[in-house]
Amino acid sequence: MDKRTELLAFGKALKRIRKDNKYTQDELSLYSRVDRSFISELENGEKSATFLTIVALTKALHIPVSEFMLEYEREIRELEN
Repeated sequence: MDKRTELLAFGKALKRIRKDNKYTQDELSLYSRVDRSFISELENGEKSATFLTIVALTKALHIPVSEFMLEYEREIRELEN
């Protein structure tokens, strides 16, 4: 699996969970204190997140990191098919 696939899976997982929570990127930015443009880059698979950024985002989304990673794994499988 290449890095691009992993970044795309991460972004798709983040976007899906954000939308499930009915948050805009601006709202997620406000609640997580992660810049909105960086959230956009993450969702588009253009950038990678540090662990602390993942923690901030999952806290703002009210989910454990482990749940986020399960969604990421689902996206990886979907992209590989």
